[in-house]
This record gives sequence, C-alpha cells and structure tokens, in this order.
Amino acid sequence: MSDLPLKGIRILETSDILALPTAMSIMADMGAEVIHIEYAQRPNFYRFLGPYADGRPGPNWHDRSAAFNASNRSKLSLTLNLGSPKGKEVFLELVKVSDVVAENFSARVMGNFGLAYPNLKEAKPDIIMLSNTGYGHSGPWRDYVGMAQVIEAATTAHLTGYPDRLPGKAGQSIMDLVVAWNIVNAIMLALLHRQRAGKGQWIDHSMIQACVPLVAGPLMDAAMNGRDQMRRGNRDAVHAPQGCYPCKGDDDWLAISITSDDEWARFVAAIGSPAWAADARFATEAGRMAAHDDLDKHIAAWTAAQDKVQAMELLQQAGVPAGAVLKNKEVLVNPQYKARGFWEMAEHAPETGIGSRLYAGRPFKLSRTNGRVRRATAPLAYDNKHVLEEMLGLDEDEILDMEDEGVAAPYLTGAEVGDMRVGNMPAGYRPASPTPQGLVDRGDAQSFDANYNDVLGQKAGGPSAAKGRIPLEE
Repeated sequence: MSDLPLKGIRILETSDILALPTAMSIMADMGAEVIHIEYAQRPNFYRFLGPYADGRPGPNWHDRSAAFNASNRSKLSLTLNLGSPKGKEVFLELVKVSDVVAENFSARVMGNFGLAYPNLKEAKPDIIMLSNTGYGHSGPWRDYVGMAQVIEAATTAHLTGYPDRLPGKAGQSIMDLVVAWNIVNAIMLALLHRQRAGKGQWIDHSMIQACVPLVAGPLMDAAMNGRDQMRRGNRDAVHAPQGCYPCKGDDDWLAISITSDDEWARFVAAIGSPAWAADARFATEAGRMAAHDDLDKHIAAWTAAQDKVQAMELLQQAGVPAGAVLKNKEVLVNPQYKARGFWEMAEHAPETGIGSRLYAGRPFKLSRTNGRVRRATAPLAYDNKHVLEEMLGLDEDEILDMEDEGVAAPYLTGAEVGDMRVGNMPAGYRPASPTPQGLVDRGDAQSFDANYNDVLGQKAGGPSAAKGRIPLEE
C-alpha cells in the first residue's frame, strides 16, 4: 500500500465539538499522526450527545457516542490536564516533536495556559499553530464564544427559511463542516510555506469569515445595489420553477430546479405535456416567476403520484436538474455512494462493545495516495501509554504519578469505568437512551428497522473485557 500524502506530519489537537475534530480526522485519514488531547474532567462535548450504538450507552458511554466517533477517527487519544504545570510541561515536550498544534478554545484560553503561539515557538521555532475561534483573535467580538448556530446567525440565517417564518437553521452544524475544510486548507498552506522557507507561523482562523462566502451573492447585491435580499424558502430570485415537491410515499419529496426556457420545455415533455403546461403565463421565465404559486400546485399534483427516485431518473434523463430527497438510511444504502466506496467499515476496540460500523469517507479520490479511515475512533486515553512512553520516553512510575496527580486520566474499561468521572458527571453516571421504537412512538424518529445492521453489513459488538491497543494503520 502506498504511503499516504501526510505521512510523517504530527499534529497535536486540543479541540471541542465538531469543526476542528472533523478537520483533524480528514488530515488523519490522509496520513497525519493526530494526537487528540482531552482533559478527562472536561472532554469533548460530543461524547455526551449520543446516539449510542444499538441504543445502549453502557458503562463506557463516553466512548460509544456516535456523534463523537463519527468526527474523531484515525487519531490517537491522550488525556492531559493543560492547566497543571506538569501537563503544560508534557504538552511542550510534545510540541518539540510535532509539526502542528491545532486548538479551538476561545481566544483567551491558550494564553491563560501559557501555551500561546510565542510559547510554542520558543519550544519549537518552526511550529505551526492553528487557532480556530468563532470570530478570530482581534476585533470587538474577539472574546465572544462561537458555535455553529450563532455563526449562522451572523452570516446566513436571515436568508434561510420562508418569508413568513423566522430565520432558520440550515441542517446539522453545516457551518462546522464549512469551517473544517477551511482549516485543512489553511494548515496545508502553512506546511507548504514551511517546506519552502523553513519557518512556522500562527494561523488565526475565524469561523464567521470562513462562512461568509456562503452568502457571497446577496452580500455583493447589497454592496453593488444597496438591496437586502429576503428569505425565499426553496425558491430562487431569478429562475422558476424551483421547489421541493411531495411524492408518493411517507414524507417523500423531489427537488426540481429549472433555470431556462429550454429546461422548462424538456420538463413539460418529460411529464407528458399536460394541458395546464400550455398556459401562456408559463411560456417565459418572467411569467413562471409571477405565477409560481399556481405552477407549484400543478407540479405538486404530478409529483404526488410519482415515486421520488423514478421521477428523479425520468427528469434527469430529460436533462432536467432534479433530486430525490433521501432520508438518512437511504443515503447509507444509496448505489451512488456505494459505487464511489464512500462508506467505510471501521472496527472499534472490542472493549467498547460497538463492533464494526460504517463511517463517511472523503469527497475526493486520489489515484495514487487515497486516504482511508485508518482506525475507528479511539476510546478516551486509549493511547496514553504509547504517546507518553514511546514518543516522550516517560517511564511507568512517571505516568502513574501523573494519574495520581490528575494530570492524566488512565484508560479504563469494563468494571473499572464504574468509578470514573467524565466531565462533571458523578461516578457511575449513565445517560438516558430511549429505545428506537420509543423514539418513533414519541415522534422524534420517523421509523426503525430492527435489521439495520444486516442491511448495512455492520457487526454489532457486545460486552467485552478484552484490552489491547490496536495500532493505527500506516
């Protein structure tokens, strides 16, 4: 197997939530050695979210959260209290043998730890540091805390939703995913510069600035014409028809986007040239825009009798942009994703009881050095011994002293976890986890397939006392 493109690059990651963890997983999939550092008393918030494999939190619930595991694969896990003198000392020793430090605390935190860029540069002059905050390290909003939803509020939310409703949130943390790819790009540029000039640098990354290009058109309209655009739901400012139309089935929909008179003619022919389509109002784009409400009623009457996938294929074959709205499980079994090898099976450490599960790959394929999920997400502290002993040369007594002093938390499994405290939760805490059918019954899920593991080719895990480190694939 060929070397991955980022092999030999070591990154220290101190992160929370989704944006930076996702960026680091991308780089880890491509060969970087990413050491994910968490403080056991305040670990990544996504460990608390679930959902949990097969609806079972288990005693090691903090290692079984699908939200966390989806965005932290291919990494090493180390626990370290950066607020302690020993934790800071160990961190700086790791900096000396690393290429990049990536963090997403609010602007004041790393400075309070004594681990701002000047401190890291003193330890390793060519270190690259990325700081991802909501608003950047300068400006009047510097110390504000940024999350994906509040970043939406300051960039896109005024355009998301319907004219007669409140501004809406676009999907699940879409801003975090936009930010993640910007982070990857920024770090790669800094690595390229270091390769050429031999110098590191500090990357001051602002989430709000990363997300502004999503509304580039409306912003330019305001700058060039003084116009503030409005929420339009699924409609376009210029083209018609544009919309999402109901189909035959349970909550099934079809998106249609027609942007020219030629596409409109092909659409009409594809659906059998119904009499209503001969209405003179629909002959031009301006006419279709003015009569959009009536047009939507006619189109919805046609789609309501159609299977969404068959309707999509019919229109696509006619050269009309159309897409079936896929539900979660439909995305997992969709033939296009399968043909691209997008979903990758990853085997979790036996002691987690998760088994083998599908995870999303990358949206690109490299012909020579394609990435892959190199290991399922590591349990908390899973690689402590490897990092502290093999990378830094600490002996067992030093590591035990760090554990006794609360500098590092040990890797615990099975009955050992009963006495462990994660975050501010009491020892023995178990999060609530409603049954799948219970979620359906109360209206929080649409359906439940009892044989989902068989359909997806997954292998459910069970309780296991096994404990042995699975190394990262090279």
